[in-house]
Amino acid sequence: MPTRPRPLIAVRLIGPTATVTAHAATIAAQLTARYGRERVTCRTSTHSARQAGESRVYITITRKEPE
Repeated sequence: MPTRPRPLIAVRLIGPTATVTAHAATIAAQLTARYGRERVTCRTSTHSARQAGESRVYITITRKEPE
C-alpha cells in the first residue's frame, strides 16, 4: 500500500460551525496561493466537535506528486 506524502502544513480549527466554516475557506485559499496552486494539493475535512453547534475542520497542504 503506497504511503501518503507528509503534509507541508496542517491546520485544525475548532469552534462555532459558522465561524469555522467561514475561516476555513479563507485560510485554505491563502495557504494554496502561498504555496502555489500548481505545486500543492489542499484538502479540507469537516467533522463534528464535542460541543453542540461546533465543528472541527482540518486543512492539509501537500506537494503534488510528479506526473
